[in-house]
Amino acid sequence: MTGNTASIVPIREQIYEQIKDAILTNEYKPGDIIQIDRLARLFGVSATPIRETLIRLENSGLLKLIPNKGAIITEFTKEDIKHTWEMRKILEPYAGGLTADLDVKDEIERIENLVKSILDSAYELHNYMKTDKDLHELLFIHINNKLLRETIQRIHHISIRMRYFAESVAQNHQNVVQEVCSEHLDILNKLKSKDSRATEKSVLRHIENSEKRTLLSTN
Repeated sequence: MTGNTASIVPIREQIYEQIKDAILTNEYKPGDIIQIDRLARLFGVSATPIRETLIRLENSGLLKLIPNKGAIITEFTKEDIKHTWEMRKILEPYAGGLTADLDVKDEIERIENLVKSILDSAYELHNYMKTDKDLHELLFIHINNKLLRETIQRIHHISIRMRYFAESVAQNHQNVVQEVCSEHLDILNKLKSKDSRATEKSVLRHIENSEKRTLLSTN
């Protein structure tokens, strides 16, 4: 009984994750207004945990609070995309290079199997999102620099929403998924070889390609 209780995710965390995922997958689109009262009714809670969740999401750059009402989902421009990817190109290759020196073999194999399963089966958004999240988190989650980890995490959340919005409207959506997965496999291979420099180059190449895909799909 105690073990099961400890494993239960607190309601505030469940609410945060569900609203965050709805924003990242563009269920709530840029410019949409979400109301506190409506969310409270949806989740069957008071307004307090909803306000706390919206504050957390505002700190992540995903929305802007509207006093006494709710929040508006942050819109983005091509300039926002360029600025976000500029930060990614600076930070993520470096973090990937650090990770290449660590013992993460089991995680590499697990994610590699997930990526290959996406390539070998019908597209499913949830699996694609999970694999993408796991791969990118692997690049920084184990490094010692807490500030670097938190900064990359925040930027990654912002970029995910831009990416998925762009990918969802891309005419060659299936080709995009194939390209992304192939680039992910290349990064994993470089990590497996424990070659820091090669990992940095592979991560940078992936981010540069991602920027091009995102900008192209938002024309």
